[in-house]
Amino acid sequence: MTGMSRRTFLSLSTAVAAGAAATSLTACGSSTKKSGEAASSKVKLPSYVPFAGISPDLAPNAKGLSAGFLSYPKELVQSVAKTPGDGSKITMLTEIWTQPPTPKGSNAYWKKLDKELGVDLTAILGTDPGYEEKFSAVVAGGDLPDLLWIPPNQGIQHIAELLEAKCADITEYVSGDAVKRYPNLAAMTPAHWKTAVVNGKIWGAPVPYPAFGQVYGGNPKVWAKADGIQASSPDEFLAKCKEVTGGKTWALEPIYVNTASVMSQCFGAPNKWRQNKDGSLTWFQDTDEYLEALNFVLKLKKAGVFYPGNPKMADAYIKMAQGSIGACVFANPFNARKETRVQDPELAAEILIPFAAGGRKPHHHYHLGTIGYTAVKKGDEKRVRMLLDVLNYLAAPFGSKEREFLEYGTEGEDFTYDKNGFPTRTKQGKQQVEGLFSGLQTSTTSPFAIIASSFPGDERAQDVKDVYAVEKKLLETAIQNPVVGHYSDAYTQHYGRMQTEATDLVNDIVSGRKKLSEWKPFWAEWKNKGLDQMAKEFARSIEKSA
Repeated sequence: MTGMSRRTFLSLSTAVAAGAAATSLTACGSSTKKSGEAASSKVKLPSYVPFAGISPDLAPNAKGLSAGFLSYPKELVQSVAKTPGDGSKITMLTEIWTQPPTPKGSNAYWKKLDKELGVDLTAILGTDPGYEEKFSAVVAGGDLPDLLWIPPNQGIQHIAELLEAKCADITEYVSGDAVKRYPNLAAMTPAHWKTAVVNGKIWGAPVPYPAFGQVYGGNPKVWAKADGIQASSPDEFLAKCKEVTGGKTWALEPIYVNTASVMSQCFGAPNKWRQNKDGSLTWFQDTDEYLEALNFVLKLKKAGVFYPGNPKMADAYIKMAQGSIGACVFANPFNARKETRVQDPELAAEILIPFAAGGRKPHHHYHLGTIGYTAVKKGDEKRVRMLLDVLNYLAAPFGSKEREFLEYGTEGEDFTYDKNGFPTRTKQGKQQVEGLFSGLQTSTTSPFAIIASSFPGDERAQDVKDVYAVEKKLLETAIQNPVVGHYSDAYTQHYGRMQTEATDLVNDIVSGRKKLSEWKPFWAEWKNKGLDQMAKEFARSIEKSA
């Protein structure tokens, strides 16, 4: 996604899946609360029809490897056959990750967008942080927008009730081959669509995101002293961290819960949930592997390799580019390379590949592959299909005329092509296009691809190749979260508080305020506070779909 903050990238990348997030919407009723887990396993997902209009330089695969484009296409293709709208007014609630755009009344791009879409678009633009409050206020007002972005983990509860009461069940319009009427939506994979399933129904267009999860990205200038960031064991990684720490440089950012998450991959922890031989599920933080990873984080802390800052520090990327911090946790490999280029165009982040620890095989943890979905307000079939046509336009792929217009606007006004043929926004484009496109992209977008124009600097093609190579390496050990596409009512109710308390405990343990021995009792207590119920509900859903 364009311009997401560090906070949001990491919070979205650690969302657990399946049920929508957990701002109370109880006014919508609760008749569906106990049915979601049972029904979500039965839905027929949309058929997958990849976009064939343009061939990438580096091919994707079904396991999640991203397509790679080394240059910008000289000839763009058409992905939408006709204007999607019917001339009516539509409203959209979405979130932006950059500065707000020029208001519609004086925004030429917005007016052209209306013409392209064939609608009169009003966009209600939430910000980060604050979207959950905006969402709740809009829903409480009673008049739901036509298009409503539902994030995976921004503290919004009772989504199932809201969907049933106010939103259109789009299953019949997109399930199986029905989705072929919307070719850009059909280019989304079943894994994308799974995250838009609640109560056995499909409720919206997914918002695709990289399939890969959290990684350490390092400043190669810092790690050159230790012959690079790669390590073959915890002992070697600790030794390298000590070697690069000194003077005004520390090896790692002090966001301990992210360190524990990445290190748990090395120790072989499951991706959020472990599916046991008897079909039961175990939460990843309630495993020996995670406990060993947390103990290793304690060793790193005692060695003095963490930057002496707040575990919630917001400027770690800047300090990494400056050389004060050697490595930060990023949401995915693409984000690691892009964000370091943004801070310093000469800086190409080196990605740590999980090493074996504790006598176990390491596992890279896939991300959900989306950051939520956009639901459609209830209406008659003609209205719902028109709104799906609009979403189909917004999901236009890279290399299409529609995508170029959405992202950059009009050549000569909003953007120009640079010497390498990449679109570059003008001052007007930054003011009028950038913020609005951010919101449009949050509502839905095409499947993720590694695109040269995404990177600042003069090494764009190499950046694409490097990120693609890292993804291929991570694929060797990558594992999925087994509950993606399944629903737990208990999860939507308890997950937010559970994770807040767990993060606080990690910080307290690593900072020395509490002992490592308090970790297991914490999870024993949480088993009675909702964790066991989450596991049972997810397990039943998985069993029924087998």
